[in-house]
Amino acid sequence: MDEIAETMPLPEEFAWLEGGQPYIVCGFYTPNYLPQILSLKASLEAHKINHFLKRYEPRGGWEANTRMKPVFIDYCLTKFAGTDIVYLDADAVVRKPLKAFDAMTSDVTMLFHPVKERGKWYLRISAGTVAIRNTPGGRKFAKLWKGGEAHATAATVDEDLVYMAFAEMAGVSITVLPPDYYKIFDAPGSDPVIEHFQASRSQFKIRKTIRRTLQIGAWIAGGLALAYLAYRFSRGG
Repeated sequence: MDEIAETMPLPEEFAWLEGGQPYIVCGFYTPNYLPQILSLKASLEAHKINHFLKRYEPRGGWEANTRMKPVFIDYCLTKFAGTDIVYLDADAVVRKPLKAFDAMTSDVTMLFHPVKERGKWYLRISAGTVAIRNTPGGRKFAKLWKGGEAHATAATVDEDLVYMAFAEMAGVSITVLPPDYYKIFDAPGSDPVIEHFQASRSQFKIRKTIRRTLQIGAWIAGGLALAYLAYRFSRGG
């Protein structure tokens, strides 16, 4: 029993709701993320912020585990009816009071950041910090996000599910999250309010493996094509 207590010092669900904020910071974790969730918990306690933490068993892979995020958020909106939710990834740490969430007016607040790929600009979602108000629009967003699982593949992650659901999100109001509320620990930027430590970098990822396999296949195909052209040239065409 002592060994179990050392490896699982939190109950399956843990809540502290005496901070006085109009929102609850919520995070979920699988057992291998226990050190990270304890760091998040300590940072929330240091700032006396309401929080709720829940443990889930792994679904069988990193991508599948990320898809528990909208399931968890939908659960929190129901469990804490009438209270807004601020979701944080388990590997986040709160560095300062979360003033941006004290008077939220949009249904959803999340980070969109511009990315340039092959000469074109895109807006990419980062869902490590997401604030969702307990309003009809906020609950609609969560249910649509959760419902994207029906169209998921083994390589689909939580952010993909948001893109899948966008076509049905008419009427949901969304505000762009300030970038210092989603600061990656080793990326340049301002002094963070919330810092994310990207623990997933050490996890096996199906989509990354697929991408590398396709790249290797393209290199091999290109090499064979060049070898064939060289052979034809050496034979005079």
